[in-house]
Amino acid sequence: MEREVLKQKLAELVNNEETAAPLDDLLLSMLPYIGDPDPILRDRLIYGLAGNWITEGLVPPALMIRILEELLTERFLFKEEKYTRSFTTLWIAAILYRHKREAFLPSALTGRVHESLLAYIRQETAGEGYDETYGWSHTLAHAADALDELIQLDELSDDQRRQLAEVIINKMAFSYHVLSHEEDERMTIAIHSVLRNGLSPDTVGCMIKEKTTVVIALWPEVTEANLRIRTNFKQFIRSLYFCLSDFPSLKKTLYECEQLFSGIYHKKPSS
Repeated sequence: MEREVLKQKLAELVNNEETAAPLDDLLLSMLPYIGDPDPILRDRLIYGLAGNWITEGLVPPALMIRILEELLTERFLFKEEKYTRSFTTLWIAAILYRHKREAFLPSALTGRVHESLLAYIRQETAGEGYDETYGWSHTLAHAADALDELIQLDELSDDQRRQLAEVIINKMAFSYHVLSHEEDERMTIAIHSVLRNGLSPDTVGCMIKEKTTVVIALWPEVTEANLRIRTNFKQFIRSLYFCLSDFPSLKKTLYECEQLFSGIYHKKPSS
């Protein structure tokens, strides 16, 4: 469907609070534009409608499988253009949310989602949040939503959840931008899900301590990248601390790690 025709049709659906029927052709027409630079089309219309249709159970499982297989390709999740990558993960999150309730995805496909998201997170370098002209990019926050849904799937193994926790912890030592749009809080929710789904707090604590050691070791060399890494990871630790009230031993570890970064500012005056 031509872009302007699609935008007009979707706007009519939003304004009239209608659901298009059938959805198959319309959803497939929306896919090529999920990273469109127009934030109204990309966010409010395409993702807003598709996300609701998927999570509300209006999209048939066969179509969701077809869409998910397409989303995991270089045309979407691994595309060079950041808005497509970012909004691809939101579509993936919606499909995983639906699968969590209806269990329609083949095991091989959930395994592929796990491997694809691991690979994607490791290589993502766009850390921008919001732009006045182009709206949300928010790659890491959107990815956190997909990771959180994936972590909650019953078919995931403990080792797969451990891999996801590790990739999140490593990614939050982010060197490309100062993360200023609550990416740390969204990733914290995913870590909380890892813990609630059985990963040991001691395992997560060891990962955080190891990464803290690596980040602190960078400090003698003052570069813009090292300063961003330090700022981002320290903020992530603080967000985890306030989120994980039901894991007191891990909170203790987080406090100790935070003090390694910030203890210099909290020294008691000598008597």
